[in-house]
Amino acid sequence: MRIILFIIGLALSLDGLYCGYTGSMGAGEGTVVALGIIFLLWSSFYDAFRTKKFLKVLKCIFAVLLSVCVLYSCFACVLGRFDSDRGDEKYVIVLGSPLKDNEPTEVLKSRLDTAVNYLNGHPGVDAIVSGARSRRGEISEAMAMNNYLVSKGIDGSRIFIDESSFNTHASFLNAKGIVNDDKTAFITSEFHVIRSLQMADLCGIKNAAHIGSPTPWYQLPACCAREILAEAASVRYYFN
Repeated sequence: MRIILFIIGLALSLDGLYCGYTGSMGAGEGTVVALGIIFLLWSSFYDAFRTKKFLKVLKCIFAVLLSVCVLYSCFACVLGRFDSDRGDEKYVIVLGSPLKDNEPTEVLKSRLDTAVNYLNGHPGVDAIVSGARSRRGEISEAMAMNNYLVSKGIDGSRIFIDESSFNTHASFLNAKGIVNDDKTAFITSEFHVIRSLQMADLCGIKNAAHIGSPTPWYQLPACCAREILAEAASVRYYFN
């Protein structure tokens, strides 16, 4: 068991560091590294976690919380695979994600490639790309997304650029002023669909269809960890 805990801890730590190096070291990546360290400590002090009452309680709390998070992540990823677009939408909102060296990361490229396929198959649909500029970035997420879509052959006149949205809630709130009550779909990563549905509904975009894009397997731990933290932080919008 000690060896298994060590392997899990090492894998999580390396995965978090790799995702931070190839993308951006954010809350999700940091959480995965922290989880890896916890598993490494658990394996190193395995006997103490079995005998000392305080550590046994901490171990049980950690195991319960981790199980709940893993179950939620699995449910979110599975639900995100079942697209609900009907083909009669007028707009599609493409949600942003942090850039790497002012270029889309693999997660964002997956969303954009999904958008390209959708827009090519629905020539009457306009796109809204959403995402502000980070403190270190020279270009906004939305502008990088626009450039990527145009480079893939999408007519720029079909793209609305929202450079002021700094999170999912703001993206839907700003998009509401464009789509009004027209039928709308949104494209995001599969793990992000549940929270996006919640935020769309809160912002008045009712019955929005969703289209999920796949995420590289090695990035799922960091992405799901970030999503759970963001889900907890999003509770504040229900009280506004």
